[in-house]
Amino acid sequence: MKSKIQKLEGHASQLLDGFIHLREKYALLHPMLFDENVVKLRGSNLQARGFLTLRHSLFLTCAQDIAKLTFDKDKRAPSIRKLFEELKEHSISSSLKDSFSIWKSPSLESEKDPEIAEALKRIEVREQEGRRRQFEEILCSAQNAWATLSNAAYMKGFLTIRDKITAHTEVQHVVDKYQPIDIGTLGIKWGDLKRAIEEMQELVESLNLLIRNSGFAWDQLDHELSKASENFWDPSN
Repeated sequence: MKSKIQKLEGHASQLLDGFIHLREKYALLHPMLFDENVVKLRGSNLQARGFLTLRHSLFLTCAQDIAKLTFDKDKRAPSIRKLFEELKEHSISSSLKDSFSIWKSPSLESEKDPEIAEALKRIEVREQEGRRRQFEEILCSAQNAWATLSNAAYMKGFLTIRDKITAHTEVQHVVDKYQPIDIGTLGIKWGDLKRAIEEMQELVESLNLLIRNSGFAWDQLDHELSKASENFWDPSN
C-alpha cells in the first residue's frame, strides 16, 4: 500500500507540474486570441504570417496538453482520469483519508497532566472527524466536477485534436480527396481553452489536496504569468 500511495503522490505532483506548464503556454496564447492591441500590432503587415503560425502552434499544443493531462490512460502517465480511477479503490481512499485527517500533536505527547491530556485528546478527535468530513466533501465535489468536465463536448474536441491531429495525423476521404481533419468542424471555440483550463485547475488542486495534502499558490502564479505575458507582448520590448 505504501508504494501505491507514493506512486499516487508522485503522479499528483507531476500532474501539477504539467498543468503549470500548460498555464505558461496559455498565458502567451491568450492575448493572441482576445487582446485587440496585440492582434493589431503583432498580427498584421510583415509579422502576420509568423503571428498566425505561432498562434496555431500554441493552440494545438495547449489542446494536446489539455487532452493529455485530462484523459491519458497509460498507467505511467499522470492524468486526472487515472488519479480518479485510483481513488475509487477503497483501501487507497481510506489510507489517504487517514493521512489527511490524523496529525500528531506535539502538545498532546508532551502533556504530563492526565486531565489536560484527556481534554487535548478529545479536541484532537473532534478535529480529526472534521478533517475526515472535509476530505469526503472535497472528494465528492471533485468527482462531480470531473464527471461534468469529462463529458463536455469541447473536451472531446481537444481529445480529437490530440489523437488525430497532433499526436497522429489522420486523413479522411472527402469528395474524392484525402485531407486532414478540419479543426473548425470540432465545435471548439477560443474561449473553450480558458474554460477547460479553469475547470482543470480546480481538479488538479483538489487531487493534490486529497493525495498529497498540499495546496498551491495560484494567485502568485496568476500574477507571475500575467507579468510574463505583458512583458513578452509589450510593443516597447
